[in-house]
Formats: sequence, C-alpha cells, structure tokens
Amino acid sequence: MQKTDIPEIDAATFHDDVQYLEALWQRVPIGGVDMPLIDTGSDKGEPLVFVPILEHLEFVYARQIRTFGQRRRVIVYRRHETRTKPVGLAGRAEELREVLDALGLKCVDLVGHGDAAMVLFEFAARYPQRCRSLIIVAQGADYQIVPHPFIWLLHELFVRLPVEYILPAWFLRRTVINYIVANSPVSTHLVTCPPDRIPARVEVAPSDRVATTFPGDQYRASHPQTILPTSVLPRDLIEEQFRKIARWPCVYKYSVLPIIHYFDMRSRLSSLTMPVLLINRANDALSPEEKTRWLAEHLPNCAGYHVVAGGERFFMYAQAETVNALIEEFLASRATAAGN
Repeated sequence: MQKTDIPEIDAATFHDDVQYLEALWQRVPIGGVDMPLIDTGSDKGEPLVFVPILEHLEFVYARQIRTFGQRRRVIVYRRHETRTKPVGLAGRAEELREVLDALGLKCVDLVGHGDAAMVLFEFAARYPQRCRSLIIVAQGADYQIVPHPFIWLLHELFVRLPVEYILPAWFLRRTVINYIVANSPVSTHLVTCPPDRIPARVEVAPSDRVATTFPGDQYRASHPQTILPTSVLPRDLIEEQFRKIARWPCVYKYSVLPIIHYFDMRSRLSSLTMPVLLINRANDALSPEEKTRWLAEHLPNCAGYHVVAGGERFFMYAQAETVNALIEEFLASRATAAGN
C-alpha cells in the first residue's frame, strides 16, 4: 500500500490532541510522590482507567479520553520513568494499585495498549478483584520481537552491559519507531482485498473466521473479526513525541526493557476470569495477529476479539472512531450484564 493510499492524521489535529491532554494534567500526591494525573469527565458512569505507556506517549489515548469523558469518569496517570534502576512489571502493577487506592477506586474498567497492556495483565493477575473488565489493545500473552532470538539476545546484552552510555539516542529511537510503523504480512486467516477495493465494513464470512466458538463458548460469535479502512499517524509526529523523552537509552534500559524483556503471561491466564476485550491490527510487527488470536482462544472469559486492518501500532489513536465503537459496545454489554 502506497503512502498516498492511506488517510493521514494531520499535524494540526495531532497537536490539538496533545495540547488537550497537557491542559488536563494535575499533580496529585500518590505513593509518596507528586504524580501527573488526568481525572476528568462525568461522575455518572463507571470509572474508566487508562494504564499509561511511556511518558509523552499518552496521546495514544487522547481520543478515547475525549469521547468517553463525555459520559464517564476517565483517568490516566503519567508514570515515573526511571533512568538509573530497573522498574519491572511488579513495580508498575503496584504503581497502578497505588493510583487506584489514592483515588478510592475498588473495582474499575481498565484499558491498556501495548507495553501498558503488559502492566495491566500483571495487575489483573495480582488483583483480579480490582478489575471489572480489561480492554487489551495490540498485545498478546507473550512478547518476542522478530527476528527472535536475535532481538532477545540484543536485549539481554542491553540489560547486562552499560550500552546506554554508548548507544546514540537517535539510533535507538529510529529502531523502535521502525517497529512501530512496520507492517507484517496479514494472516491468511483474515480476509484481505486491494486497498482501493476496501468497502466501509467487511465482515469475515463464517467459514473464514479465525474462530466462532472457543472452549466453553466464551467467544461471542456475534463479533466476527473485521477488516476496516485505515488511517495512519505519520512517522514524523511519532518521532516528535519520542524526542521529548529525555535520556532515551537510559529510559529504554531501565523503564522499557524490564517490562518487555520478561513479559510472558501464557502460564497465568487462568487467573484472568474477568471479561476481556481484545483489539489488534491485522499486521502488527510487535504483536502479531496470530499471537492475539491465541490469547483470545485461551482466555477464560474473552468477551470479544476484533482485528483492524493496516495503519501503524498506534491505530488506537489513528483509527479512534473504529476502536471507540468497539469499546463502547463492550462497556455497554458489561453494564447490561451487571443490571440483569
């Protein structure tokens, strides 16, 4: 697909969304530190908590915060990025617990994208009673970057050696963004068609669905996977946000690698009994569709699995209308179930 075939998010719209979030941040004492926090929206609906990715990448949730804040209380915090000692999944899960405790929230709907979903999985395994539901975007049950195990070995060296002092920030930033905007081959389990022939909505025929029934009938057959038109966030706007992260090689070593290098939930899925909505794109290089399909098949309570076509890893922002509709339907179904 040529770049000209893909609708792009324009810079003015993107900067407006970034500034929208920046205006909402407030510093709140949490866990002994003043933490930047967005706590906005209506107090009439159930709270919806967004688990953060890296600092300055919260824009991924901007359009969800705008939309759902009109009828629900929405919350996101800016996590403290460490540059001198590692903070892993356990530490980030406890950070999330401290936020919920400080806000007096006992049981909430939670959203996590990519690396943040890894933290959300860890939190849900530790504190399932605090999770009303999970919305997992672009993340499977484990994390192996192609080519594996070559990338794993590079990460192992990064963890063990002082590479952060010699690796140029621009090179590491470029490498990471290459993966974010990469497009892997679309799974043969999905219906595909030429970019100029994609209709407004194409539902995969029953015979071509990845699955219509999982063990225990947890998969709702009324939610077939879909191929949808795509928009994309331009690379230069992604780079713009990454450049705001100070001492990026140190952040990567101490805040990113301790999460992604050791993430593997495959043996712990049985503890995730809360309803889970899974959303992925069809060709993500970091969370391949076959990985999220496997996760959907093995979760105790997968309430829906949806696949969006094309774009880049931050499709949650670039294709917010599609993603928001899926989330809205899922949350509404949970509210209906709770009322019965």
